[in-house]
Amino acid sequence: MRRLTGFLSAAVIACSAAEGAEMHVSHFGQVMPSVPWIVALEQDLFRKNGVDITDVISAAGGGSTLRNLLAGGIPFGEVATAATVNGIQAGLPVKIVGIGVGNAADNDWVVLADSPLKSFRDVVGQKVGATTPGSLTSTFCNMLLKHNGIDPKQVTLVPLGVGASVAALDSGAVDTTYMYEPLQSRFGDKYRPIAKASDVLPKVAPLVLVASQAFIDKEPARLRAILLAHKQAVDFIYAKPKEVARLALKRMVNVDEPALQRAVERMVQARYWTAGPIDAEVLAGTRKLLEDTGDIKPGYDLEKIIDGRFMPK
Repeated sequence: MRRLTGFLSAAVIACSAAEGAEMHVSHFGQVMPSVPWIVALEQDLFRKNGVDITDVISAAGGGSTLRNLLAGGIPFGEVATAATVNGIQAGLPVKIVGIGVGNAADNDWVVLADSPLKSFRDVVGQKVGATTPGSLTSTFCNMLLKHNGIDPKQVTLVPLGVGASVAALDSGAVDTTYMYEPLQSRFGDKYRPIAKASDVLPKVAPLVLVASQAFIDKEPARLRAILLAHKQAVDFIYAKPKEVARLALKRMVNVDEPALQRAVERMVQARYWTAGPIDAEVLAGTRKLLEDTGDIKPGYDLEKIIDGRFMPK
């Protein structure tokens, strides 16, 4: 592991030095955390702040995003928190440098409108869709199961990609599955939510902004520039939400502008996006989430894996 860590550190330094590099975001173009990064690209905020990021690469979520981040492009990305913490505990040379969202208002578990399932307590013996182990929806699914007193062995967990979850529900391959915005706003009354992650844990960092230790040590100015561009994009979203859907539609997939506009308005109302330091309530919610799912033990010092020096004031 030590030899592998050294190799990855050297690789990300070499990649980050290149101009016109790319960064990694879980499920980019499919989910609402993508929106500030799209705004930053479309408004050329990276270049205006002195860093030449030309594109964002979508990753499958969980540990895949973290591994991709270390393998090439800018060694920075937005990654599921559980996968990040597990990677750090396994020795990967990364740290949390901020958050992009402060709650899980975009993440519900849904059933078909005519399903007999009325609440999440009814999923015992059923097939439940989530993404890959260690990813965001896998973490929330485990949290919801525990909250409702259900042993994971009492359900069949089916790993599904973001796009595949809807098709699986429609075909009967699963009885319930996660559904992110903007798909909820797109499909309207076709599906019915039976659980909301935000009802169980209203303040939490389901995703975190992650940078390699080499990037932190060698290129702090570029890291600050990326985070500043993100903050400027978030500020734009809250200042001009009606313009955001038009911009974001250029890189979002499987959604039309009216549905995306509804999703943006819903997330603005929930104060979903953030560009500041990790506040105490969000940190406490994140710790509880990770303890409940067994990703950390009680008393684990989350602060030691966070480097908050680079977030804009």
